Amino acid sequence: MKLALISPKGVGLGTNEENRWTEALYDSLNGIDSLRELMSCANSPLLTVAAILESFFDEMEYIDEEIEGIDWDKHYDMVAMSFMTQQASRAFVLAEKFKQKGVYLIAGGMHPTNSPEETLQYFDTVFIGEGEVTLPQFMNDYLQNKPLKVYENKNEINMDEVPLPRYDLLKMERYRTIPLQISRGCPHNCEFCASTKVYGPKYRHKSVNRVMQEIKIIESLKPNPHIYFTDDNMLVKKDFAIELLDALKGKKMRWMTHTDISVADQDEILKRLFPSGCRKLVVGFESIIPESLCNIEKWKYNRMQKYGEEIQKIQSYGVGVWGTFIVGLDGDDKSVFQRVVDFTLENNLYGAMISVPTPFPGSSLYDRLLKEDRILSLNWGSYTLWNVVVQPKNMSVEELKEGFRYVLSQIYSKEATERRMEYFKKIYSALRREKS
Repeated sequence: MKLALISPKGVGLGTNEENRWTEALYDSLNGIDSLRELMSCANSPLLTVAAILESFFDEMEYIDEEIEGIDWDKHYDMVAMSFMTQQASRAFVLAEKFKQKGVYLIAGGMHPTNSPEETLQYFDTVFIGEGEVTLPQFMNDYLQNKPLKVYENKNEINMDEVPLPRYDLLKMERYRTIPLQISRGCPHNCEFCASTKVYGPKYRHKSVNRVMQEIKIIESLKPNPHIYFTDDNMLVKKDFAIELLDALKGKKMRWMTHTDISVADQDEILKRLFPSGCRKLVVGFESIIPESLCNIEKWKYNRMQKYGEEIQKIQSYGVGVWGTFIVGLDGDDKSVFQRVVDFTLENNLYGAMISVPTPFPGSSLYDRLLKEDRILSLNWGSYTLWNVVVQPKNMSVEELKEGFRYVLSQIYSKEATERRMEYFKKIYSALRREKS
């Protein structure tokens, strides 16, 4: 049997107007190579799915629609897709085409987990949650001609028992950044986030030995790789983080990951980041407007007054902070746009990921805005985090759209980009002097 593992296209699937507007905006920005790199990473969960299912198939093929097309003349017995909400519309189109060819279709990931009934309109079987236990169960049922429509995982997966991802299926030459998942689960419960429905709130991680084993495989396929640890909150457990960073020290690789701002409290972690190869941390600030942040997550609200000094401290160790911000929240008025620009530039953030409120199915935000009748579009291709798909509370749709454009144009202007480069040159020079 032959299996195709497909990551559907997730960019440029909004309306024609949205796509033209987005293309023109991002083409006008400076210094966004790191952002493009982050957005063009391979689909990590599918590589694990491949490892789970490899004993059941004679042949497997990984297809990433962001870098290649689908050969519709090829025959597959089964197609597996893992996708987020912004990929869902495209996934459904692909499913309909494969179904016409008589292919058995299975789906998992963020959107299928949070919208299983919708997904079942297009796929034969849907997986809810983690698939390490349910995928083999399904295959045994499938081979006996009695597969179920839904398989739901209710077990807590031991991360060291997750099979080694099939990195060999990737067309390594097409990727600048390779994904690696160390942990699952996040202790925070932000209103806009749907990932806890998949992985839960408990932080679970692989052993350091297991992580190093995966890195060795990646290095054998792509020397001196740039690795994106895809975890929601990689550095949240101090002892594990220190052990891992010590193991990474001296390797010829660079990496980035997500963490929360509490890493600023951990000097033992901070001093190990740069020597381990870390150059960027994505930190979810979400908002600098007290009324908005309080509604998103109380823990972050309680730390907001120290954001500036914590950013400065982290970056003094040679690690750039990529801040994430949502503009147009219910506590925001039109002043939010300039305030985010000022905060980003005054604190010399390495970069900023700006988004607008996006109610992903499975999130508390989706449930609330649906009840308030404020969701303007259910075209999943528009759910990119930069298309306005909800009615803002204190401004018009056009004002939010223009404000979003303004924030990005200011943060990624030529002048702002040059100032950031000069700021980090001084930090790196200071670090070199200390080392010598």
